[in-house]
Amino acid sequence: IEKFNSLPGMHDIYFVMVALLLAFGFLQTSGTLLDTERPAVSVISPSMCPAIQVGDILVVKGADYEDIQIDDVIIYDVPDRAEIQLGGEKIVLEGEGDTEETPQGTLELIDVIPSRDRSMDQVVLELNGEKLKPDGNYPVEGRQYSSSTYNIGINYVTSLPYDNTPIVHRVVEKHDNSFETMGDANTGQIEFERNVTADQVYGKQVFKIPRLGLLKLVTMDLLGLQGDQPLVLDATPSC
Repeated sequence: IEKFNSLPGMHDIYFVMVALLLAFGFLQTSGTLLDTERPAVSVISPSMCPAIQVGDILVVKGADYEDIQIDDVIIYDVPDRAEIQLGGEKIVLEGEGDTEETPQGTLELIDVIPSRDRSMDQVVLELNGEKLKPDGNYPVEGRQYSSSTYNIGINYVTSLPYDNTPIVHRVVEKHDNSFETMGDANTGQIEFERNVTADQVYGKQVFKIPRLGLLKLVTMDLLGLQGDQPLVLDATPSC
């Protein structure tokens, strides 16, 4: 070990390796202890700057609705959502498997396929058990599609969080059975933040490990694993 540490830069590399092992080992083993499915999350958005930076790892503890108060930072999921016009009728489907009975039959939301260009999010729908693929692809937000059996417009679709990373925002209002949240760096609320229910919440932040997750984000960015250009830092935001 002494010989290893005497090599130039080896001490720093050793420290980073140990830190990563501790951080991600903690992630894998602490879910039961902290009473949550998400005991730790890496922050990928600058929406909570400057209090929480991109690359910070947050340690999360499960919390009952009564234990979450205004100004707490909570970690939560957002169900897929699609707003659709079918045969002149407006339909809202929320969450995978949600269905609506229409004159054309049973319409079901199967999935939302997110794109880094949010205007190109695709929605996977089934009408009477058959997937709708009007032009060979799944329907895209903001477009109209017609066939001999249906006329469907996709008004709005969303799939959050992107890349399966939960939302990390601060509670700004608490109601009888829901919360309102907002990012510290955001100028206003996003639609989904106005009604966050208890069953969406994984827990609240108890402490953070500064910037440790940035190594993973930068590596994925440089390798082009986030749908972006490889060898260019074009998908890692900063405050």
